[in-house]
Amino acid sequence: MENPLLSVIVPVYKAEKYIDRCINSILSQTLTDLELILVDDGSPDNSGAICDEYAKKDDRVKVVHKPNGGAASARNVGIDTAKGKYIGFCDADDFVDLDMYETLISIMEDNNLNTVECLAKICDSDGCVVEKDCDDRNLIVVSESDSLRMVYSHKGNVSMATRVTRSEYVKNIKIPEGKRVEDFYFTIILLTQTKGTTIYNYPFYNCTLSEGSVTRTGGGSIYIDGMYFFEKSVDYLSSIEYDLKTEQEYFLFKNYYLLFISSTRDERKKFKNVYKKSKRDLQSKLVLVLNNPYLINKEKIVLFLSSISISFARLLFILKNRGD
Repeated sequence: MENPLLSVIVPVYKAEKYIDRCINSILSQTLTDLELILVDDGSPDNSGAICDEYAKKDDRVKVVHKPNGGAASARNVGIDTAKGKYIGFCDADDFVDLDMYETLISIMEDNNLNTVECLAKICDSDGCVVEKDCDDRNLIVVSESDSLRMVYSHKGNVSMATRVTRSEYVKNIKIPEGKRVEDFYFTIILLTQTKGTTIYNYPFYNCTLSEGSVTRTGGGSIYIDGMYFFEKSVDYLSSIEYDLKTEQEYFLFKNYYLLFISSTRDERKKFKNVYKKSKRDLQSKLVLVLNNPYLINKEKIVLFLSSISISFARLLFILKNRGD
């Protein structure tokens, strides 16, 4: 297919347990004018071979094999390969409802939108729904500034997989490679280019609770990557004269909170300098922490104690929440 309406990009790594379900949910879409780009990111299991088998049976499937470089690297290769008017993403261990893409693209074309996002369901490994978002099918238009505030205040969606976007906006962004949780930074840049977002309140996307997912595991160190992308996002928005000080401070303090309560002794030893720097920064901002309107009292207490002793604050947090 030279110019499909939609390109769906799936990074593939150690996904042989779920990849069939993911691929079938995309190839069985009510929207048939699509290409499926499967990027085998040096997967050591049979995932790459499974992808090749689908490519033999359906000419809408393109498979790219590359050395392992992480999900961001795989997505960048997929973006470079994509030919569609619109671009969407899906994680290899997840799957989508069969009318997801037809519905979202119809909404985009009917309303002349640059990007649209849906909601999600949380499923167990067998695909049974454990939890789901709102399903009232309301369409909510969110301005650029409000959408950015929502992201920094942890009320906005940063998943690339629940979003469909006109390809020119996606191709204009280089996803930073080598670190986790890059979705956050990608979304910040995207929202400034698409001038906000539109949310369709229906959970088309099915997110699987699996042990291998990068953002569902990782201890405290994953929040070190979060700080890296936070700093990049602040620099980026400063360059285009955006001031979201209160929300950005909340995002930083919340990241510190999650970093401290999730940290292990080995991580605090391995990333000693990072924890020291974070603690010093927190000590210098305690007044801002106590006055931030987004932080709840529990978070303020943990952050205050962490400014004295991170290990002590984590121990008290564990004891306080044991059995919850």
